Amino acid sequence: MLIRTVLGGLLILFTSGCMVQAAPSAAVLPFEMQIDLQMDGLDLYGLPPKPKKAEVERLKLVRQSMLELLKERGAYEIVDLAAHQSEIRKAAPFDRCNGCEVEFGKLVNADVTILGVVHKSSELLINMAIFVRDVKSGEIKQTALASILQNDDTGWLKAIRSLVNSRLAPEVEPK
Repeated sequence: MLIRTVLGGLLILFTSGCMVQAAPSAAVLPFEMQIDLQMDGLDLYGLPPKPKKAEVERLKLVRQSMLELLKERGAYEIVDLAAHQSEIRKAAPFDRCNGCEVEFGKLVNADVTILGVVHKSSELLINMAIFVRDVKSGEIKQTALASILQNDDTGWLKAIRSLVNSRLAPEVEPK
């Protein structure tokens, strides 16, 4: 009986000391794109320029790549936003609303929201930014910025890998 009690106590001590803290949950919103007006000017209807079809596909591609990298690293528990896509489309763009994406984070019980924004000044001057915002406080917890050196799938994927690897979920060397 004494041995069982001692072993049980040691097991509790061992497991409580080795408990791994769960990764925070993240609502990863669709990537958005800003295009400088002076680059393309206004269209026939006086509206700002829109991303090209290839760029729209790249926005989806880099979001998917970021999701895979974050899952692979265990940095975040990714929350499924599929049921809220129409609401998200109506509320977008989030990069200009000063934290309104927090409402979607609350809706899906996420700890943080992650928003990616690609800013295009010209075909050769493109930057990618990631904003991680705390859902409870509404404060930005982390930002990451990278230049896209090639305006193609390869260049965009290289930028997102760099952001995830160096800022959002760097690999930790074992001690």
